[in-house]
Amino acid sequence: MRKTAFSASVATLLLATGMAAPAMAQTTPTEGAVTLGDVVVTAQRREQSLQDVPIAVTAFNAETLERTAATGIQDVAGKAPGVTLTQFNIGEPQIFIRGVGTTSDSAASDPSIGVSIDEVSIGRAGASSMAFLDVERVEILRGPQGTLYGRNASGGALNVYTKKPRFENSAQLTGRLGSFDERGVEAVLNRQLGEDTAGRLALRWNQNDGYAENVPTGRGLEGGEQFGLRAQVLHNAGDWSFLGGVDYSKDDMQGHARVPVLASSTPPAFATLVNNLRAGLSVRQSFSSADNYQKRENWGLTGRAQWSGAEHFDVISLTSYRDNDYSWRDNLGGLPFPGFPLSVDDRASEAAKQISQEFRLTSKSGSSIDWVAGVYMFREEVERSERFVVQTALPIAPPSFGGDTTFNQDATNSSYAVFGQATIPFANIWELTAGARWTHDEREVHQVALDNENGANAPPGIPLGPTGSPYNVKADATFEEPTWKLALAVEPIDNMRFYVSYDRGYKAGAFPSAAQTGAQATKPLRSELLDNYEIGAKTTLAGGRLRLNAAAFMLDYTDLQVYELLGLTLVTSNAEAEVRGFEVETALAVNHNITIGGSYTQLDAEYTSNAVSGALALPYKGNKLPRSPESQFTLYADGQWDAFGGTLSARADYQWTNDFYFDPSNAPEVLVPSYGLISAFASWEAPSGLKVSVYGKNLGDEEYQQHIIKNASIGFSVFGAPRSFGVAVSKTF
Repeated sequence: MRKTAFSASVATLLLATGMAAPAMAQTTPTEGAVTLGDVVVTAQRREQSLQDVPIAVTAFNAETLERTAATGIQDVAGKAPGVTLTQFNIGEPQIFIRGVGTTSDSAASDPSIGVSIDEVSIGRAGASSMAFLDVERVEILRGPQGTLYGRNASGGALNVYTKKPRFENSAQLTGRLGSFDERGVEAVLNRQLGEDTAGRLALRWNQNDGYAENVPTGRGLEGGEQFGLRAQVLHNAGDWSFLGGVDYSKDDMQGHARVPVLASSTPPAFATLVNNLRAGLSVRQSFSSADNYQKRENWGLTGRAQWSGAEHFDVISLTSYRDNDYSWRDNLGGLPFPGFPLSVDDRASEAAKQISQEFRLTSKSGSSIDWVAGVYMFREEVERSERFVVQTALPIAPPSFGGDTTFNQDATNSSYAVFGQATIPFANIWELTAGARWTHDEREVHQVALDNENGANAPPGIPLGPTGSPYNVKADATFEEPTWKLALAVEPIDNMRFYVSYDRGYKAGAFPSAAQTGAQATKPLRSELLDNYEIGAKTTLAGGRLRLNAAAFMLDYTDLQVYELLGLTLVTSNAEAEVRGFEVETALAVNHNITIGGSYTQLDAEYTSNAVSGALALPYKGNKLPRSPESQFTLYADGQWDAFGGTLSARADYQWTNDFYFDPSNAPEVLVPSYGLISAFASWEAPSGLKVSVYGKNLGDEEYQQHIIKNASIGFSVFGAPRSFGVAVSKTF
């Protein structure tokens, strides 16, 4: 494995350009010295300054989310170091941090990146990919978070915090218009309901006609309608505080515009055929069916109670129920049939319900030792069904090359944990953080594979054939593992803090989806274990004008759960891997009005072993981990001025991602070329609360791939949106 190093030339470049995280870098008001404002995070379950936390964290506050026109986690993921997010469909966002992530869709598996909303862990990936609605801030934690966040945060955590009710009467109404006939409205109403009670209601509706096109009909793809609502009530009663909330969202979206992208490995005959079929078309014009769709309905209840009557600690109870249903249909080739001799129609639906309960004891603010301890319970029930209808027009193709098969999964996943963490200061300048968690996971699954043609093909077709057969099997498994955190921090000089840490992450074993045989369906993958060794610096320099944070890390992966699509058959296995890299984030207050910043990430992520799936040997050793670009960087400039009797704000962002492979094979057809995205925002707000904003995304009109499925040495891709613009008018009352 090639080792990476923090070179002096890179350090000089970063300091010279002021590259930094896009998070919450704000100058103070025009009076007094020019400094950066403090960044407050709750990454360790309590409010702390970003500069005091021995974790690599990037945070985005509400102002930054507005100025980057962020509408969901896909808009912030690429602006954080070492993070990539791709999306197979509305129900399967795939988040990778420092090379750690998963593409599994199984009902009996967990994500590798923990996603939480108001501290509630979201069990299914599809329930986390919701539109931002009245969001206070987003925190992205890099590296294992096995102590405080648990089993599904082996690679990191993405935490969303919504705005809470305030004891005031206020309201805001926003109207929006944009490219592709986008139109939308957002409203927030906050009311004081009594001396000790306040309520908050937020809603959002948005619709657009889609940025892509179905060629035969001219109908739009990649658009649709979204609606979201959240209501919260806060009540204080002496030493008690109660916060109750309900949220609901519904997405009725068009399907993907999938198109083939040829590679050096594409057979010449196929390449000629594809080029002839797509002559004169752009990457956002597709033969994917206009009947494709992506639908989702999501709702939840959350109750948070806090008792502060004890002398040395607070007691917190967090109770949640969530319900998530989604379905989609996708033509995986995006080519006309039978002009192209293979058609794959993929349809899936999933219904998931989860309940979770957490009790925490937390030390009082200002205690000599900061500590937190608690217990956690989680249970979810998931019903998933996926159907593949495959047609072939190849006269010499065997019967097994077509087919109509359905895979059903009915799974129950349970998890129980006890955890604790403490930060102990000593010798004036040192701090020791130690934490541990014990997790017990249980899985029960019922898997059925159906041949819908009832034996018309012998053997049944893709993806069961030619070696598979229908089955109806049940299985269960139990996994348990201790995880821990050790960190030593020192601050020899004010505002210059250094730390070293060792973290253990864990993700429970999983049963595969779309297995070819009953034997495969009942054999679980082993649990993932991840050891992270990290050294970092959190520094504030130049009298508070410059923030420079850096981290170097090594991740050692044991039994990484691997998923690869071979032909149209999903192959699952475990493998070993190692990741080395470093990250730098900085922000510089140029003057009272302007802040510049950015970030830089270097990754060397590769498999250190082959993998074995049944009798099949997968030659992964030495391959790059998927979704792991060797380098990424971001740049931004943010300003605010008094102008025209009001406040003028502006921001420009640039994010660049090096090329990376989309799956473990490292085949040429799954290589995503490097790309850079430019966005800009400007607004003017009057003292009366009237604000007019304009924004643009992908201003360079970059053609970049968001997802790839490989087959027959061709990558069938979905491309991101082209250049787009929008205008919003809001009024605060």
